[in-house]
Amino acid sequence: MITRRSVRIKAMQYVYAYETSPQAPTASFENLLEKSILSVKDQYLYLLLNLREVCNFVEKDARIKAAKHLKSEADKKFSTKLLSNILVQYLNNDAEFRQELNNANIHSLLEEDLVRSLYKKFTESEEYKAYVNNGSEFNMEEDQKIITFLLDYVLLEDESFTTSLEEHFTNWQDDAEFVVEAVHEVILKSKNSLKIHLEKGKLKEKFNELKHFGIDLFRETVQHKKEHQQLIEPKLKNWETDRLAVVDVILIRMALAEFMYFPSIPVKVTINEYLDIAKEYSTPKSKDFINGVLDALMKELKEKNLLEKTGRGLL
Repeated sequence: MITRRSVRIKAMQYVYAYETSPQAPTASFENLLEKSILSVKDQYLYLLLNLREVCNFVEKDARIKAAKHLKSEADKKFSTKLLSNILVQYLNNDAEFRQELNNANIHSLLEEDLVRSLYKKFTESEEYKAYVNNGSEFNMEEDQKIITFLLDYVLLEDESFTTSLEEHFTNWQDDAEFVVEAVHEVILKSKNSLKIHLEKGKLKEKFNELKHFGIDLFRETVQHKKEHQQLIEPKLKNWETDRLAVVDVILIRMALAEFMYFPSIPVKVTINEYLDIAKEYSTPKSKDFINGVLDALMKELKEKNLLEKTGRGLL
């Protein structure tokens, strides 16, 4: 659900924010970075919870229709098939998911009116009607398909829901891509039980590792700015650092920090990650520029025996 790449992006954003904020204490930005990393888990749980609650609204709707004195034909034929959906069953009964929701207090963010509105939109769709009336029960492929539709074309295309996400989670715009991808993983991989994350039972440890990686990367980048600039400047030929895109310089410094202070990360992994980030967050020419500078820095560090890698970092 969250990778080192996404943590690098967050660290880059906070390095930029720190260095453009006069007299700002580093500790406050480290705290903000930590919250930003950990909030991804809450966004992930929030999406899963809303999927579950929209589906569970079928039960409330069934009670309302059953309580009517004069029932229409539609009321009499009302189907609660969605409650038998295998994924909905997993979301309702998985103890670990329940515990994660309680630990993060995600239930407090639920909006009953919004859930009702999403349920109405969902059940009025042709896709939902086809699912209810297809005569198939406990079909994993069909169950996955309708929950994917609910996620992609009901929740994520509903303006009120996305506004709610942005209000609850200030980083939603930055995190949306990999949070949504992670929820898709849950839908696709929950064959025999709910796979609420790729390393079941290790969610806390994974986030702690990523949190420490992000904070260490931020810290090493800002603390060694002066010495890193001295290494970088001779590689810029006719360019002055103050004429370069600020993001490019920060990405080079972050890569340099990984070269020198993160022995378990292979050099090629570092270079590829920052070139990929540059393509998305900087100028069209940034990738080639950064690649050339990092290649020159890597060679210099090797010659000076300053490129110390161990374990996986030797690959």
